[in-house]
Amino acid sequence: MKVKVLRPEEITTIGVGAPRKVYFPESVGELRSLLKENLPVIGGGSNSVLSDSKTPLISTAFLKEVKFENGKLTLGAGVKLSQVLKLQQREKFSLLEFLAGIPRATVGGIVAQNAGAFGREVKEILDSVTYIEKESGELLTLKREEIEQLFGYRKTPFPEIGTVVSATFRVKPLRNVKQSIENFVKLRLSKQPPFYLKTAGSTFKNPPGNSAGRLLDAAGLKGFRVGNVFFSDIHANFTINRGKSCFSEFSELIRLARDKVKKLFNIELELEIKIF
Repeated sequence: MKVKVLRPEEITTIGVGAPRKVYFPESVGELRSLLKENLPVIGGGSNSVLSDSKTPLISTAFLKEVKFENGKLTLGAGVKLSQVLKLQQREKFSLLEFLAGIPRATVGGIVAQNAGAFGREVKEILDSVTYIEKESGELLTLKREEIEQLFGYRKTPFPEIGTVVSATFRVKPLRNVKQSIENFVKLRLSKQPPFYLKTAGSTFKNPPGNSAGRLLDAAGLKGFRVGNVFFSDIHANFTINRGKSCFSEFSELIRLARDKVKKLFNIELELEIKIF
């Protein structure tokens, strides 16, 4: 098992917070042992922010299973979105193209958050999820019927019930998958900040029947800054780190935004970003 102390920008895409020790289990057995210590598990860090905590993290980066069988694709939690998109182009099938452009995203992360974009969600294409159950440490599987019941908008039973080890997806043939991926990337760039910025992606979940970005914009928070962290001028629901921002600045930005939206529109914004 590898153990490293990493800088925040090596752990998350926004690079906020303090350095953290990270464990890299290389098998399900090693992961199971670490989970007994109740340490949090992080994926690629594309929708995550580090606090100033010194609690070590677990990375699933080495869980890289890739298996095609009977029109279904099983992927380990550590498989990167970029790897899946390359596989799609080579084998000509539709799967995660609607998420194209999310930096450093991993299968475990997108499943645990039921990631979505442009009207689509991961749960729509999930067949099953294998996970280590939190209480017993057993390897269990959520079937399609359970996924339908337990997954919702940016909501899943993880990590409350356990840690995602792998997921099996239903695959559909798509000859022009490369063009589809390129179209989604262009669409993302037309609406969101460019990929090279230090961003954590969507900050808040969209309230029912509303848009977090629209509410933040209407509240005058587009471009609003606290220290080195601010809401994007392009899309107000994207938080960006312009330098070496600290967690206290991020926390203050979030607090001010939630307070203002609550005061103006009587709507409680719920974080989509995960804080570790």
